[in-house]
Amino acid sequence: MAVETATEERKRVTARFPRRSSRGIIMGLGKAQLALLGVAFLSVIASFTTQRWIVFGAVVLVSLALVPTWFTGRPLIGWVPLLWQWIRRSVRGQRKYRVRPLTPRPAGTLGLPGDAARLRVLAEPLTGAGLVHDPTKQTLTAVALIEPADSFALSEGDQQDVVAGGWGSLLASFCTDASNGVSRVGAVLRAVSDGGEEITNWFRAQGTSAVSAEAYEAYEDYLAGSRTDSIRHEAFLSITLDMKSRGVAALIRQSGGGVTGGAEVLRSRMEYLRSQLSSAALSFQWWVSSDDVAVLTRTAYDPDAQPELEAHPEVGRSLAGAGPMALDEAFTYFRTEAGYQRVLLVVEWPRKETTAGFLQHLIVAQVRHTFALICEPIPTRKAMNQARRASTSAETSRQWERKSGAVDTVERKKERRALEREEEALEAGHGALNFAGLVTVSGATLDELRVATEQVRTAALRSGCELRIIGGEQASAFIAGALPFGRGL
Repeated sequence: MAVETATEERKRVTARFPRRSSRGIIMGLGKAQLALLGVAFLSVIASFTTQRWIVFGAVVLVSLALVPTWFTGRPLIGWVPLLWQWIRRSVRGQRKYRVRPLTPRPAGTLGLPGDAARLRVLAEPLTGAGLVHDPTKQTLTAVALIEPADSFALSEGDQQDVVAGGWGSLLASFCTDASNGVSRVGAVLRAVSDGGEEITNWFRAQGTSAVSAEAYEAYEDYLAGSRTDSIRHEAFLSITLDMKSRGVAALIRQSGGGVTGGAEVLRSRMEYLRSQLSSAALSFQWWVSSDDVAVLTRTAYDPDAQPELEAHPEVGRSLAGAGPMALDEAFTYFRTEAGYQRVLLVVEWPRKETTAGFLQHLIVAQVRHTFALICEPIPTRKAMNQARRASTSAETSRQWERKSGAVDTVERKKERRALEREEEALEAGHGALNFAGLVTVSGATLDELRVATEQVRTAALRSGCELRIIGGEQASAFIAGALPFGRGL
């Protein structure tokens, strides 16, 4: 009698990231492109009416030239505001930043360039956190230092799915119609130089000369005179409260109003976030204090300062001196007194079915870099309305293309299926997010910066992602991508 045995394999949870929609309003054209076509059409009529062929012919040529999508997937008309802003900033000298040592800064402000100079850091007495306050946008941001409870990369596939599900549930908890006021959740993972301070501190606490006094003295001398070139990873999680959002403003007034009331409201969100970290296999370490904010800023602009600041904890805690001494911004990078920096945007996420942990190659790339994931929760009701409108627009576009004889491409079919899955997920209780990924690299010279850029691009390709250099907004993108201060693009 033969006994048949069967082994059942657990199926991994997979997901596919849909491409950014290029459907437009009519035949894939957006509002600005249709407006340009309208200008060209009216110019043709005006040229026949007024007989001014040269003037209106030039208008037609310029209008039609700005319609196509020739560069980086964005219509040329979409580059006009960015280039105009770049030229205006160049004329006004705003692409250069210099510290003025003799000009005192207001207490609690960060010495950052551009519009980030308005950021203030407030000490929250109960938790010890240094809250980053943006008085213009009226936001408060708290930053937590976290560590993984277990090695995600070494975990079994089903355990990775459980951890990813916990992280997704954590983000989905902020996508509610109830006014919790959380406008942004950000995760920043930094690969920083390890100066060996942890090994030195451990040796000082645990080392003993009882076994061999000569060996103890020799190893102590070695640690005192050496610095390792290894890289370690740090992870920060930020939560941003929009103090002017509906419902939160009333709670702030009940709590005393102003920043003090906002800090009390944010504190409850901080405690909730801390209680939910264990479900995502994350271990809470502490809330980043005002001194830690200064160190974070200093090491972001000057990565080589990390070992020295760890060796001398009493140095580098000044908020006013946390930013760069000088900054010169080019179109695709910027330079400080410590070297060169560049920010890249994740423009394509994996197109094929992928499992949790697909970013592993990018995160652990052996190059000094920072990866930031910026998430903006969308309330459930608003997300469902957006999904319905997108589905209706896709169906309308399909019918229009069918009448005009256009072919229903595979890309359009996948887009409609993705919209159907999105509606089904929202009906099942999942949350919706707007998210963006930013990668920051640095180098002492331009050649080193180019090498680091190619290294992270290669690592991104192994993760199924495509990186593209951000043009014309490097200094502001750096604040969003390298610092966990709740900033967005």
